[in-house]
Parts: sequence; C-alpha cells; structure tokens
Amino acid sequence: MGAGITGITTAYELAIDGHRVTVFDRNDMVASEGSFANAGLVSPGCVSPAAAPGLRRWLLRGLFTHESALRWRPNLNRSQWSWLRQWWQACEAPQAADVRAMVELARLSRERLAGITERYRLDYERSDGVLLLLRSGREFAATHRHMTMLTELGVDAQELTPERCREIEPSLREKVRLAGGLLLADDGVGNCRQFAQMLRDIAAEKYGVLFRFGTEVRALDCTQGRPLVHFEQRALRSPGTQERPPELRIEPYDAVVICGGASAKPVLRSAGLDLPILPVYGYSVTLRLRADGHAPRSAIVDARTGIAITRMGDRVRVTGGFEIFQDRQPLQQSGALMPLYKALHRWYPYAADMSQPQIWKGARPMLPHGPPVVGPAPSSGVWLNVGHGAHGWSLACGSARLLADQIAGREPSLNPQPFSVRPWLR
Repeated sequence: MGAGITGITTAYELAIDGHRVTVFDRNDMVASEGSFANAGLVSPGCVSPAAAPGLRRWLLRGLFTHESALRWRPNLNRSQWSWLRQWWQACEAPQAADVRAMVELARLSRERLAGITERYRLDYERSDGVLLLLRSGREFAATHRHMTMLTELGVDAQELTPERCREIEPSLREKVRLAGGLLLADDGVGNCRQFAQMLRDIAAEKYGVLFRFGTEVRALDCTQGRPLVHFEQRALRSPGTQERPPELRIEPYDAVVICGGASAKPVLRSAGLDLPILPVYGYSVTLRLRADGHAPRSAIVDARTGIAITRMGDRVRVTGGFEIFQDRQPLQQSGALMPLYKALHRWYPYAADMSQPQIWKGARPMLPHGPPVVGPAPSSGVWLNVGHGAHGWSLACGSARLLADQIAGREPSLNPQPFSVRPWLR
C-alpha cells in the first residue's frame, strides 16, 4: 500500500525475492505526494529522529527571526496536540541509540541505492557531497559534538574553515557571515521522483509487479486468517460519459505491507494500530539556473534554519518547513515560502531565474520520536514500513531491504529491534 519512494523500493525488493507483488495507490502515478519534489538529500549524516536535544530551542527561536521552520496554530485538534506533547517531552531525552539506528539504516540505504543504480545503469539527476554551513561559533561547537558521533558511526564528516567551504562551493555569496562548515563527502543528492519512476518500470517490466493506480485502500480485515484488503477503485471513464462512483472491492492476500504516507492512519486503525503518525508539511521551490553559473555544485544545508539548497541538473531546489497544520491558503501565498526565498538570496543570490518557480507542498508521515517502524505488525500477515518523516528518500532503500529480509526469515543486514512497533503498542 503506497507508491511513494518507500512503497516503490519495498515492491522492488519483495519482487526480486520472488514474491508476486501488487501496489495500491490512490494517485495516478508513483511519487505523487511526499516523494514528488523533496530536497533529494541522500545523507546518513543528516538523518535524525523528529525529536532531538536542542530542537525545541531551535524551532522556537525561528518564530522570532522570520526564518522559522515551525508553523502552527493554537486551534490544533486533539491528535495534533497529543503528537506535539510527545514530541516536546522527547526532545530532551537521550537520543543516541535512535540516531545510531537511523544512521546505520541510512548507510545501508545509500549502499543499496548505489547498487541498484549501478546494476540497471540508471541515469537520474544526482551529485556528490553535502555541506552543512555554520554561521556562528555556537553552531560550530554543537556540530563538533555531532560530528564526533557521526565519525564513530563510520560517516565521513570533516570540519571545514570558511575558506575551505568556499573552495567546495565557490558560488556562495562572498559577504555572508560564515563560521565554518561540516562536509559529508560520501553523502549526496538524487532526484527521488526520477529514481522512483525508473524503479517502477524495472519492477513492472522485469519482475511483474502490478501497479493499481487510482485505488484507495479503505481498511484491512485481519480476522479471517489471510488479510482482506477493502479498497475503492476509480472507474475508467470514456470521453463524454458521466463519471461513475468508485467500485468497492475486497481481495485476499498472503501479506500486506503498509507503506502509505500520512494518509495511512485509517488503514492502520483497521488493523488494530493507533500509531501517532502526523502529516508534517514541508515546502520546496524549484527554479531554473541562470546561464552565468552562480549555482551550488551539489547541496548545502543551513544549520540555523534546516533549509536545504540542492542542485537538480539545470535547476536549483530550496526545501524546508515544519508545518503541523494544513494551511488552506493558496500555495503561492503561503508564508512558509518566504524563508526559502530568503535562504536562496542569502547563500546564492545570483543562481536562479525567479520568473517561473515550481512550488510544492508535501506531507511527511512523522512519528513524534524515534526511528521509523519497519517490521511485522501484531496482526498476522500485516507488515509496516512507515514513519520515515523528512528522511524517506535517505532511508527508503535500506528500509525496503530490512523489511524484505524479515518477511523472508533471513538474518537482516542490521538489527531490526530499534525499528519494532512494540514501543508504540499500548
């Protein structure tokens, strides 16, 4: 269930193991929601749980600096307030074990992504290296502590002087204040949607994966031994004819994997699970590069705001946001876009042609703390690959392999225990 990047990679891994796989998605194509225009970071050095020490201060400070990643309203509903409360409490708890688990999963994912790319000679937009930019000595000190942990986990992380940062990214604005940087040389950028489209073709043509688009799973019935999938399929309509109501159908399967994004909660509830997954919205602006070449070579991340500026072929993409309500304003008028434009002007003021921006808003399915859930659900035949938050692209290939190994009964490449659903069961 789900044809975002997590669902596509899971379908592929299960298919190469010999399973007959059907993918359900309510949209008309793959990677239509949270995977459509994300930052593209493939970066073990940047993954972390939603809750981490210092995040409360970082987000709240942004509310008063016009660079805010956080957007919220006091009239949140009960589930949103509950999620915020869990997140708030978890922010000051020790997170080392969770970070370790996520970095290890991201490293596995990066290796698996590289293997798939090489095996099928995939040509999608990608570049090497991620540079974390630090504006102050305080940010540099905090990043030094994080770098020490990353190095212990096998991540190639190098502290840089401002001069060295400008050698790596020579088009950075000269007058902007810069205390230094952290180079993640083995990390990089990849066009998530392009990869998903290519992997869909491989899964369908080489391994017989069936994709059923325009199909929304409504519920699972796990009381009959085998899971029964209740779904609605949009009826095909000929030109000039009236649209018919969706067809309601039920089909049995040996196993069901829930890879849906923020829309998966009703299906999870039907399977007896009430996971606190919240759609946390992010934004991106994608612009054509100007001909004079004042553009990033790969990717930079502003440590103060969390905003990423990434190179996508002949385009530049600016991504950020942590919005925990559904803003009903027209997308072009959203206040969440201003910090993105300000970040681009701060770091690369001459990079982009501003005349035709592609603006995107996507929901990231986020747990209030901890790693994603990858493994069996309590109901027989139901498996989970959910809750990746803003790191779905960095974790997708590794999560898919970890899940496929568990379904096959093989010894996984890494310990599955940190990704168990058990801590969330009540």
